[in-house]
Amino acid sequence: MMVVDNDHINSFVLKNIITRNYADAEVSLFPDGSDALKHLEDLDNKALDFPAVILLDIYMPLMNGFDFLDRYMERFGHKKTIIFAMSNSISKEDQQRANDYSVVRGFITKPLINNNIEFIIETYVEAQSD
Repeated sequence: MMVVDNDHINSFVLKNIITRNYADAEVSLFPDGSDALKHLEDLDNKALDFPAVILLDIYMPLMNGFDFLDRYMERFGHKKTIIFAMSNSISKEDQQRANDYSVVRGFITKPLINNNIEFIIETYVEAQSD
C-alpha cells in the first residue's frame, strides 16, 4: 500500500493503523506526488509489483493529486493498482473529478477512520493476494 500525502501526521497515523491491524502490510509513505511517481517508475523499471492500493491526497502543494492522476494514467493506467482519493474537502466537484479517473475507486474524506481502512484492505488488498 502507498500513501501519498503531504500531511506527515496523517500519513504516520495511517501507517500505524494499517500495520497494527495487518502485520503483513507494507506501507510506503510519500509526501509528494512526484516522489511517488518516481518510486512507481523504479518499480516498473525493475519489474517489481506495484502497490495494490494507493491512498492519494488531492491537495498537496508541489504536485496535487489530480496532476498525479493525469501522469499516472499516461504511464501506468494499465496497472491493477486501485487508488482512493482523499481530501479534507467535501466538494462534490472534487469528488466527481476524482471519480472520473478509471483507477479511482472512491473518494474518502479525511481523516480516515479505521472502518474505511479495514474496508479498503479487506476488499482490495486481501482480494488481490488470494
